[in-house]
Amino acid sequence: MSHHAERNEQTGQAQRTFTVETGEGGTPTVVHVRGALDYDTAPVLGAVIDGLWEGLDGGHLVLDLEEMTFCDSVGLSRLITTFTDSQRRGVTLLLAAPKPFLRHVMELTGLSRILPVRDTLDQALAEAREHHAPSR
Repeated sequence: MSHHAERNEQTGQAQRTFTVETGEGGTPTVVHVRGALDYDTAPVLGAVIDGLWEGLDGGHLVLDLEEMTFCDSVGLSRLITTFTDSQRRGVTLLLAAPKPFLRHVMELTGLSRILPVRDTLDQALAEAREHHAPSR
């Protein structure tokens, strides 16, 4: 399932795309965030995630931030809202592979102590699968 938010290329604004891989059978749901997470695209990401909550039912949601190129205060707010919503719903949220600029902002604002960040998407997926594995 893919969701797109676009702006006019004539103005020099890049296309923003959110791609969703819905987890089934113990696999986490992954939302790939590409381009900027800003005033225009944060509401779109919010709508995408809002459409996923019911199907997550105590599972894992991974936001893959590897291809995110920019994040303004509205984008940061969206990440915080997603985290608080995930806690309220019993869903484990993991942020994967944020670029150095985003890590720096998260450190400056103290969000790095609150938001669960993993260095790579593979690390986040492995952790999610490990926690979802049936006990023996």
